[in-house]
Amino acid sequence: MSAMSAMSAMSAMSAMSEKDISLPANRAFVIQLHASSGASEVGHRGRVEHLASGRAMHFADEDELLAFVDSVLATECSGQSEPER
Repeated sequence: MSAMSAMSAMSAMSAMSEKDISLPANRAFVIQLHASSGASEVGHRGRVEHLASGRAMHFADEDELLAFVDSVLATECSGQSEPER
């Protein structure tokens, strides 16, 4: 991304008001990619953690990452407790 397009994107984001953006904290995740995961490599691997619950897992590809996120959000939104692993 060029410096000009980055500045345009930042300007557009700052123009949005807080009430236009709904980012609940209970839906926040941290994703850490393995150091060797790069654009030239097929897929990414790493670790993902749900900040509100502390649930975390290592993933070998995007499908595992998305399955974890879907599972956590389904559990959190339904109010169920996490099943034992």
